[in-house]
Amino acid sequence: MSEAQGQRLGGDLHGQQPGQQPAGSTRLARLLFPELAAEADRAFDAAQRTAGTAPVRSRVDAMLDAAALSAREGDLGKAAFSGLDGQEAARLSRGFELAGTVAGWRGLRVPEPEEFWAASVDHAALARALMADAGLIAVPTAYGLGSTGWTELFRAAARLPASSLSLAAPLTLAPEVASEFALLDTVPRGVPGVAVGDVVWTLRLVPGTPKPPLVGLSHSHGPHPTLPEILMLQLMHAAAGEPLVDSSSFTWVHGTLSGGKFAARELFDATERSVRVNTREIGNQGPHLGARPPIG
Repeated sequence: MSEAQGQRLGGDLHGQQPGQQPAGSTRLARLLFPELAAEADRAFDAAQRTAGTAPVRSRVDAMLDAAALSAREGDLGKAAFSGLDGQEAARLSRGFELAGTVAGWRGLRVPEPEEFWAASVDHAALARALMADAGLIAVPTAYGLGSTGWTELFRAAARLPASSLSLAAPLTLAPEVASEFALLDTVPRGVPGVAVGDVVWTLRLVPGTPKPPLVGLSHSHGPHPTLPEILMLQLMHAAAGEPLVDSSSFTWVHGTLSGGKFAARELFDATERSVRVNTREIGNQGPHLGARPPIG
């Protein structure tokens, strides 16, 4: 790209605000078109030096935003799941769609699939797991929202038409869970994460069946989904207008509290129309208490 071309592109994009494209488009565009991004940066920098004008970096990003949006709406929009079977690709795509709806309730952005692949998430392994188990759901999950952030998301879900959740208390945290929430709001060791501002996102598969696939087990029989994962799973069901899970069961949550003596468990109280999170000793077992082993 020549300096003159850079000047023309800068003029063509004059007055266009980066916010006119979906949040995060620029980051995706730079992943999709790294050579174009570098060339555009160089041309615009040269044009700026020649003209002696203010920085035009936003114009570069606006151009890349437009390229990314065009790619997403065309054949390249399928590139994130290229090489995957149609059904598995559709299930991955559906997970991103529902998580994006939930994130939008607080103005958050779910990273694009390519950002997870770049962070070493193995999409081929996820596809194989989806093929082997029809009960698994792709659950992009946010960490760093805190108890207040998740409560706000559940209140947003409660305002949906015909919601299963109560407006008064859609999410109920036991005092011991609320006081040590930060311990449960962390990305597990070894799980790839993608940072978007102050929030870190992960992508794993979580069993989305009405009851945990494994029941009658103590907390030691893991692995278990994190608290953000199980909360996001419930909100994705709410966004889809589907029944919430665990209306007659409990799911163990990853991590421990009170110095390792207790662990959190989650359930949906259909009578009170509230997702509840309380604790039990890690050795506790019961016919309705179980595990939803995540994959990824």
